[in-house]
Amino acid sequence: MKLNIFILGLISGASAFVAPSNRVQVSLPVTNNYVSATSASRKFQLEPLGVFAKKEAPIEPSEETSEVWEAQKVELALLAVWLVGLSGFILENNFVGPWPLFMKTIPERTFFLSHMIGGMLFGGGIILTTCIERLVSKSQNAPVLQFWFDKVPALDGLIVVPALTISMISGTGLSIVRYGGLNIAPPHVDAIFWTLIAFMTWWGVTDLSTQGKALEAVNEMYDKYESGETDLETPKVVADRHVSNVISCFFVLTLYSMMVLKPGTLFPFPWSPWT
Repeated sequence: MKLNIFILGLISGASAFVAPSNRVQVSLPVTNNYVSATSASRKFQLEPLGVFAKKEAPIEPSEETSEVWEAQKVELALLAVWLVGLSGFILENNFVGPWPLFMKTIPERTFFLSHMIGGMLFGGGIILTTCIERLVSKSQNAPVLQFWFDKVPALDGLIVVPALTISMISGTGLSIVRYGGLNIAPPHVDAIFWTLIAFMTWWGVTDLSTQGKALEAVNEMYDKYESGETDLETPKVVADRHVSNVISCFFVLTLYSMMVLKPGTLFPFPWSPWT
């Protein structure tokens, strides 16, 4: 189409310098893309190019959505590998015995320091991101929301997941050097690990599974913002995440309470009279 218009323009320009009797009449095929405005009293004209833009085929949906889901598939696959490996490590130590055996030779203070650092980053990451995400959600600012949900998976991958891994491995090491193994550790240690397993299940089901949907909704909101729309509201899937995030924070507080109070060791479990 553009080539035909270009040729037609060249011929029209050249014809201005040629005598009327010597001009060559050129007939170009007219396609459905041209909208003619003819009448008995005026010459053939082409409508402005803006008309053609309206009649072009609709633009295909952006590939951004598929990229989001592909990225989440990779994230979930890596998470599954991480969960299987870490769960196998915990189950081996809980039901078989200390493994690997070289963990018996590592100083107790090394495990303790690693456990404190891992727990600090893990708990701080969960609570801090919950607070920040709430502020971002309440802002209803499309660029801020888009930036946050684009970076949250990276934050999980760089801080929360490694911190949780370090905390669990060093916690297992502490149970080995202090008590002889995870399988014979005091009751509060067993309770801590079961609480961690419950947290990871909750986190995977409610948080990680909604990150992709939230990013997709936020990208749609951002596109509307770029097109000039105003008074945009935070997507519902983003606002609903706050409840699950707060529950995750309570898991963290429960874990720290067990570490300090050591239920079943310093005092009986609250439910012990019924067990």
